[in-house]
Amino acid sequence: MGLESNWSDKTAALKRMIVGAVVIFVILFIIGPVLFRFKMIEPGYTGIKINKLGAGRGVSKENLITGLVFYSPIITRVVAYPTFVQRVAWTHDTHEGNPVNEELTFNTKDSVPVNVDAAVSYILAASKVPEFYTEFRADDIRQFTHGFMRDTTRNIISQVGSEYTFDEINGPKKEEFLGRVGKQINESVSRYGISIQQFGAIGALRPPQALLEAVNAKTQAIQNSIRVENELRQATAEAKKRVAIAQGEAAANRALASSIDPRLIQWEQMKLQRAAIDKWNGKMPDVMGGGNSGMLFNIPAK
Repeated sequence: MGLESNWSDKTAALKRMIVGAVVIFVILFIIGPVLFRFKMIEPGYTGIKINKLGAGRGVSKENLITGLVFYSPIITRVVAYPTFVQRVAWTHDTHEGNPVNEELTFNTKDSVPVNVDAAVSYILAASKVPEFYTEFRADDIRQFTHGFMRDTTRNIISQVGSEYTFDEINGPKKEEFLGRVGKQINESVSRYGISIQQFGAIGALRPPQALLEAVNAKTQAIQNSIRVENELRQATAEAKKRVAIAQGEAAANRALASSIDPRLIQWEQMKLQRAAIDKWNGKMPDVMGGGNSGMLFNIPAK
């Protein structure tokens, strides 16, 4: 009886242990995702752990993480930020960027309203991610891109654009204007760990339609003026050429006339007469001319 009692007690204890283990497993299975999670920080990203409780609440530089990260969502949050180049385009074209008109507008020095499509490429330094998050509190970097970055770009374009006339930024000083804007944007966001890789305008600047037509008319007038001027130069050159030829011919004629002597003329006449005598066959002429009348008379034979 003693052995049977001990065996029964051991069996019951084993059952209790199995039931307890199953209960613990079920509890962990149910509440585990609430207490423990993991997240993969992909290449090209940097993750930060944000402590929600305790004296160390917030983000610190030591919390930069990569790879597979385990954490408790109750006391910790993990945010991943891209550290590869980000590109954004703000345009009036709803097929590029966001499906809304995002063009930037500014006024030039001569009060011409101008619309411009702009593109910005930038990169976030991994070492600055904790400070970046502390400053902007954005879990998605696109919030920064279409918020703070766009406002900064628009303000700088407005400020720099007001220092140029429309003819300047639409002509010889366009590259200078865009270069200054890109440089000032970089200076403005660099303290947040942002480095501007590229800034530029997409397509041409767009003034009001009336001004655009006036600019086109002005361009056409300049082209016509250049064409007329070229034609005038060509006509002047041709006229000078004809005058030079005429002057040369006149000079040659004068030289020839001045070289003719009366004795030379007589000599030439004698040569002609001699040639006529040499050709005469000894017969009398059959016709006789009527002087200057142009009439001819037959001479009767003897």
